[in-house]
Amino acid sequence: MICVLILPPLTIENHISHEHSLTLFPRQIPLPCDACGFSLDLPLDHVYSCLLCNYMVHRTCIYLPRLIKVTRHPHRLSYTSFIVPSRELLSCGVCRRTVDVNYGSYSCNKGCHYALHSKCATNKKVWDGKDLEEVPEQEEEEIIEPFSWVDEETIQHFSHDHHHLKKILGNGGSHENKFCQACILPLTASDRFYSCIQCEFVLHETCASLPRRKHHPVHKHPLTLFSSNPHEVVDGFFTCDGCTRNSCGFIYKCREKDCEFQLDVRCASLPDPSIHGCHPRDHPLFFNFTSGTCMGFESVECDHSEYLECIKCNSFLCLHCATLPCVAHYKHDRHPLTLCYGEEETSDLKYWCEICEKKLDATKWFYTCDSCRVTLHVNCLLGKEIYYMKPNHIIKINGRNVDIEYNNGNTRPVCKKCRLRCIYTLVYKCENEIFCSLSCLFQPGLPLGYHYYMRRRIMRIRETEKLEEES
Repeated sequence: MICVLILPPLTIENHISHEHSLTLFPRQIPLPCDACGFSLDLPLDHVYSCLLCNYMVHRTCIYLPRLIKVTRHPHRLSYTSFIVPSRELLSCGVCRRTVDVNYGSYSCNKGCHYALHSKCATNKKVWDGKDLEEVPEQEEEEIIEPFSWVDEETIQHFSHDHHHLKKILGNGGSHENKFCQACILPLTASDRFYSCIQCEFVLHETCASLPRRKHHPVHKHPLTLFSSNPHEVVDGFFTCDGCTRNSCGFIYKCREKDCEFQLDVRCASLPDPSIHGCHPRDHPLFFNFTSGTCMGFESVECDHSEYLECIKCNSFLCLHCATLPCVAHYKHDRHPLTLCYGEEETSDLKYWCEICEKKLDATKWFYTCDSCRVTLHVNCLLGKEIYYMKPNHIIKINGRNVDIEYNNGNTRPVCKKCRLRCIYTLVYKCENEIFCSLSCLFQPGLPLGYHYYMRRRIMRIRETEKLEEES
């Protein structure tokens, strides 16, 4: 019925894509499209042909943009009907599969050995929808430095412009219980960091050097670094769209109109490709907008995170697991704990979590101390939701002030909502009542920010579907 009501045009003239008129081909056939290389028997797309040139394309490929810009490459990409063959095979910068030089694709117009499949390049998650063919190329954007040097050991950082920060080489115990204001991870004895001369503001050396503007492959627009979230209704923290965690740290946020995409600094700092300790070094992980079973520690958050993919073995790692700290600290152990990615199962291996005192599955991810042989569940050490929240910090939820406090009393307090002992290092205090997590402040059994995150994700999905319908 739909095919009868919405008849495709019998001929299409678009001399930008082809010099002759294209005629509707009455059938879908299992041959490659000359514009994109994909099969012409794709559903919900019509086939058009030029019999003079033996040229056949999808209807949607007739209107492919001629010049585009994506965040995965620093230069503009031009559409070409074929690429001059070279000795090295070209792999697509999105899906990482080989680009067939005999069919249409996008390649760098400045001579870089870089190309994208037509369908990958115009994916709504990759391309911003702007054809730049008649748009003059702008000069390279000015790089705004995150700090200026005062002297060889002192800087003036944009996030703390009222005081100077001095470089410290190694913690040495003088900054115990201090957290980096950008990534919200605690300082370790070997960390190089900047500390405020007049107050307790601290930044890791790497976090102090984070670029103010970043092009990240997980989003189609440039992202800008802010020291605090400038737009959210929930004051004092935000939800990362990469790993779904909530954080009180610095935020990379999209400034395009009607786009709310945002990343915490740990997700934004992941390179493409990435090398992770849970996977062989010769198996890099890529941002491909694909998903599957996460090879991490199998948490609820894995289902809602973005993913990295290993092309060689078709394995997946979600950003929630990829950004877990490799080294962490436990208050009852003077040594750093390292993240173990699971051991081979043996009958004589029996581990117990030091915090919850329950059996620990050694084939799953866990933290351990090589010196003391202490073992802990990932969630027991880091907390389900609280590790990236800032202690001694006040957030506001539904007009109520919520204090984030250390859980360092002689006894563990009882959560007002779930009635269980608060076992994590931090607790939430609202109107003189203690909660072990923000989930308990809202609704038990759901991960932190679940409703908020899903609402924003559904909005993005609907926006993508709308754009696809328009195209």
